[in-house]
Amino acid sequence: MARTSVPSNPAVPSRLGTLSATERRVWRAFPHGESVDLRTGDPAVDDPAAADCWPADRAVRGEVIAALLLGACPAAVGAVAALRLIGARITGELRIDHGQVSSLLLLQGCRFDGPIDLDGAVTESIDLRGCHLTTLSAYGAHVRGTLDLRDTVVTGGDRAVHADGIRIDGSLLAHQAVVTGAVNLINAQIGGRVTFIDAQLINTAPDGKSLNAGGMRVGRSLMAQGLRTAGELRIPGAHIGSSLLLTGATLDGLGRSALHGEALTVASEVSFRPRRAEGEEPRYFTAVGSVRVPGARFGSDLQLSGARLTPAAGEPALQADRVVVQGSLHLDAGFRTEGEIELTGARVAGHLELTGMDSPNALLTLYAASVEGGIRDELDAWPCRLNLDGFTYGPFGEYVEATRRLPLLRRQIQRSDGMVGGFRAQPYEQLAAYYRSLGNDGEARTVLLAKQRALRAKLPWWRRIPGHLLDLAVGYGYRPLRAIGWAIGLLAASSAYFSRVTPVRVNTEDSSVFNPVLYAADHLVPVIRFGQPDVWQYHGAPAVVTAVLTVLGWTLGIAIAAAATRTFTRN
Repeated sequence: MARTSVPSNPAVPSRLGTLSATERRVWRAFPHGESVDLRTGDPAVDDPAAADCWPADRAVRGEVIAALLLGACPAAVGAVAALRLIGARITGELRIDHGQVSSLLLLQGCRFDGPIDLDGAVTESIDLRGCHLTTLSAYGAHVRGTLDLRDTVVTGGDRAVHADGIRIDGSLLAHQAVVTGAVNLINAQIGGRVTFIDAQLINTAPDGKSLNAGGMRVGRSLMAQGLRTAGELRIPGAHIGSSLLLTGATLDGLGRSALHGEALTVASEVSFRPRRAEGEEPRYFTAVGSVRVPGARFGSDLQLSGARLTPAAGEPALQADRVVVQGSLHLDAGFRTEGEIELTGARVAGHLELTGMDSPNALLTLYAASVEGGIRDELDAWPCRLNLDGFTYGPFGEYVEATRRLPLLRRQIQRSDGMVGGFRAQPYEQLAAYYRSLGNDGEARTVLLAKQRALRAKLPWWRRIPGHLLDLAVGYGYRPLRAIGWAIGLLAASSAYFSRVTPVRVNTEDSSVFNPVLYAADHLVPVIRFGQPDVWQYHGAPAVVTAVLTVLGWTLGIAIAAAATRTFTRN
């Protein structure tokens, strides 16, 4: 069948007036899907930033483009209509709001003098690579392909990119885009991936948001390696179907949170690691302002290795309370902050990695948190202030004696002022349970003895006296052999004393011989009787020694009974 030709100037609506020569080229190319390239070949001249110097023959009215997209010129038979225009200056507005567009829109390296309005429109793929825009509005639009904003510059201020509720069946690509103002993607639905790799999102307005994408749903990954922002990056309630990658990004909240992701859901890993390129220094993830992800759920690792977090005064560096991490949590490899790392109620299925953490002045809050896979650490990597009350964990990666771990528990903060010096029993009991799980009951007893001593230190002086005596006698029951040593020592000393002092026989009918050892044992060992005091007695100073010996015997007996009770109860 012969191909049907399209008239040289097909059906131009009268409202468009007379088309310029360039507009006629675009009009004729559209039905066949052909490109119109207006570039000179000189990159400096063709830069859209220099469009004010372009000649008039590089100008195309936005209304002409809109008319083509909305059906003013049908596709040629056997061809797929598409608008492909490169290196043009688009004058006026480009409005296809609430329209139905069945053709590809490709405008590369163009400069737009007016806004682009796609509100409520249904379109095929849109390619705006390398363009300079004032504003792009796509509220509630449906793009049945990909929205490509790679290398695009948008300068429109608070509504630079306004695409709340947009639906993109493919991907949203914004590599190296530069946006001055807000990018609004609230409740957006993107079937593929979202990329802001090496992009710059700058919104210096008071309370400005660089990216406002609460409730956004992304079918694949959100990739923002090397992203730079000024203004709060907001993704609360967002759902990301694969990974969230902020490797080497720099986020500055300008006095607000750098990243706000409450109730964020990420199916795979979240990475705030350094970005490394061959032959270059690593670019560390840096946040000026808090990183907030309370109640978030991550399907794999949460990677903050080497991250630098600088919160505002009085604000947490990392707020991740109630977070659920199905993988491991990495605060290692030079992770640095002086603020609070808040992990209250966090649940980590993997391990907590602290090896090489470099935050000595931070506050690490693990209140009521749990780490099932255990902890990989170095003792000098822990911050100087800790809140470990209710924190449960699996095994440590490296065995360390209890005497070396106990100083960490003394870094527990007080709830009243947040300073070191607080006491909570649970961290001691958890550490003891760890040693007992290894079959090392001796180390467990060392930890529990330290718990009793730490508790005693918080009591008034007059209430500490019985504790000191119990500690001295049997180590609060965790050193029961100490009582036997005391008993043997007292028995030997008192026996030696009584052997040098002659007692008075009080029962002349009993002819038994005085035995200083049995006499001392009669007074030192409660309940058991050898009969010596019934026959022999002392007066004066020896009687006082006898009374003291009796008191010490009962004291040791009570201490031994308490120790035995504690041991049986524990076992």
